[in-house]
Amino acid sequence: MPVFKLVIVTPQKPVLECEAEYVTLPAAGGQFGVLARHSPYAVQLVEGLLRYKKPGGEDGEFAVMGGFAEINGKEVSVFAEAAELAAEINEENQRQELQRSKDILAAKSKDVDIETVQAQLRRAAVRLNLKQRSQKRHTGGGRHA
Repeated sequence: MPVFKLVIVTPQKPVLECEAEYVTLPAAGGQFGVLARHSPYAVQLVEGLLRYKKPGGEDGEFAVMGGFAEINGKEVSVFAEAAELAAEINEENQRQELQRSKDILAAKSKDVDIETVQAQLRRAAVRLNLKQRSQKRHTGGGRHA
């Protein structure tokens, strides 16, 4: 299968550079899949899972927190606000953040920036999703694609 270069960077650091057979991006309009030789395209990213597969079958996932991606036939460059591996995520902290955000939204306080709290809730949910998917993979509870 043809490959392309996958590059993921955040404002803090380069996160990943590898050859990939495909990548699935969390785009504003839904999941966006890319194979080698894809026509040039730019796509806005939202909070979600970025999944990729390397030649030989090794795959990986990141929790991505928005940004954008540039695609051409030979390279996919992802410029993310944040990108985290499951190993970097503290599950308990994310559960607490998720509950805290839900509680704030339920209180319906006029002193709260609802959009900010909703973004915090989405980010915590994405991180928890990645962490749980990773745990299932490592305990034999399933394989992701």
